Amino acid sequence: MKKITIGVINYNGMKRLPETLEAISHLDYPDVEVLVVDNGSTDGSSEWGEKEYPQFKFLMIGKNLGLPGARNLILEQADSEFVFVMDNDIVLEPDVFTRLVTVMEKCPEAALCHPEITDANDPHVYHYNGGWIHYLCAFISRPKPEPEEKRPEWEQFDVTSGGALLIRREIAEELGRFDADYFFNWEDGDFAARANLAGYSCLNVPQAIVHHRSNPRGTSKVFYQTRNRWYFILKLYSWKTIIFISPALFLFEISLAVLLLLKGSFFDYIKGNIAVLSDFSQIMKKRKAFRRLKVVKDKDWLRSGSMYVPEGIARNKLLKALAESFYKLLDVYWMLIRKIV
Repeated sequence: MKKITIGVINYNGMKRLPETLEAISHLDYPDVEVLVVDNGSTDGSSEWGEKEYPQFKFLMIGKNLGLPGARNLILEQADSEFVFVMDNDIVLEPDVFTRLVTVMEKCPEAALCHPEITDANDPHVYHYNGGWIHYLCAFISRPKPEPEEKRPEWEQFDVTSGGALLIRREIAEELGRFDADYFFNWEDGDFAARANLAGYSCLNVPQAIVHHRSNPRGTSKVFYQTRNRWYFILKLYSWKTIIFISPALFLFEISLAVLLLLKGSFFDYIKGNIAVLSDFSQIMKKRKAFRRLKVVKDKDWLRSGSMYVPEGIARNKLLKALAESFYKLLDVYWMLIRKIV
């Protein structure tokens, strides 16, 4: 079995890290190296881990590099073909790597392979396990699997979560690793999408199980969500696509701005958009660098469909009906312009 470097990203994880590291110590995979990257914790969790798990390597970097920066450091430190990056609130089943590596060996075109993330406390956890990108740059989740549903050995998606991800290191280097400028949110989608657009596969393995032990993730980081969504569009979409989707994009942005105004987050939305303008030249450099790797056309990977409806809207029958009607209108527009882009 090929060696795997396991990279755990820790930030103030004293409540979660013990269970995470204990599970790693009981894996049935024979050849793993464990690197814990501490992203500027102040709760002593990594110092505790060093004493309790001397067989693991701890790297104290003294500052918060964000998730993509820490993942890049793990890729830089690794010397193995496979690198598994994970958050400090992920608990691994003993056979998870046996199952993941088996699939990766069967699919040499796969750049990354994702285990099934479960969480008894989070009904929306299936969102993490693969999906697609709406042409207006929103996540379209896979349908929630039924308990009795027979699942394949692997599933292919355009994007997967970075919370637990097995990566071919050589392909990660070819893609330019993770984009550290995202810092938080969209960084895993960007990495997986670039792999997909460069002609590689992104897989989810339903029988490879890990457990998410944190609270359900919210949508409070409006600044990063706003800024990074535009990073994603400007880096990966063709200019032709951006021009043709602009009428729908304008309507979507107006509705988003009104929603955030009502939620009291409008100022963060404005700051996110201003940050895009400030970073525009840097985004264009990254766009140019990736253009030589992109082999998939936008019409073949962007989609239409139902996007996430905030719970506040979903509970209101009128607002929910309006949102669903709006999405259907967007579907029709994409049907009209898809062949053009």
